[in-house]
Amino acid sequence: MSDYTNELNAMRWSFSRCHGFEGCKYEWYLYYLEGKDSEQNFYAAFGKFCHKILEKVLKREITIESSSQYYIDNFDKKVGSYGIQDSTRKKYFYLGLSYFETLNFDWLEDYEILGVEKKCIFEIDGKNFIGYIDLLIRHKKNKAIIVIDHKSSEYPIGKKGNVLKKKVNDYESYKKQLYLYCQAVIDEYGVAPTEIWWNYFKEQKWLKLPFIKEEYETSRKWATELISEVYKEENFLPNLEYFYCNNLCGFRNSCDYKLMGSD
Repeated sequence: MSDYTNELNAMRWSFSRCHGFEGCKYEWYLYYLEGKDSEQNFYAAFGKFCHKILEKVLKREITIESSSQYYIDNFDKKVGSYGIQDSTRKKYFYLGLSYFETLNFDWLEDYEILGVEKKCIFEIDGKNFIGYIDLLIRHKKNKAIIVIDHKSSEYPIGKKGNVLKKKVNDYESYKKQLYLYCQAVIDEYGVAPTEIWWNYFKEQKWLKLPFIKEEYETSRKWATELISEVYKEENFLPNLEYFYCNNLCGFRNSCDYKLMGSD
């Protein structure tokens, strides 16, 4: 049994908090139990910046037409470089620019926007959860509710329509994330969403899946069981993976277990 029972009892859980424990228990321990400040990374900064622009457009704080100029004007300040290769930085810059130059939300005229970056407070098996739905919409005619998440990561579906082998874990995790958010939708609106969508904006592709009750229930079970694992954890050992440890980890420059060298 963990020595942090009181801290865990007081926690408000989230998808990222659960998923982070699966990724690296030591990073999770440093951030959530020790309260240490973590570092940003380029990929997260890029995604956060693009999310913010989409939020501004959907809240009508800026126009779609001005979004690409806003992107250009603020990219250096909001994203930075974080020591990555210049070629990678340029690639991401132009992918993001292409997206905002061609951004079109005309299809939203058929929908009512229920929330943008909508804060959701809900419970799963007695545990308090929080989440932020990037975009929640309801069709004006058939009243179908759709949960939408913007993703800067790689589109997970291959040319043959199958999930890419290297993206299976991400694909399953992202489904769990939106199914947890579906709990908040059910609580507030009394019905489950009809579909869950992902806007893979970097590649200008959409992934749309029907709401499946069994997967929703599986996601709830995953969260409950994972939280039970956290309570039982005693050692909080790291998951040493070269690229993550040296590029993405929030403690990549201060971790006691920092992995150096090759794979």
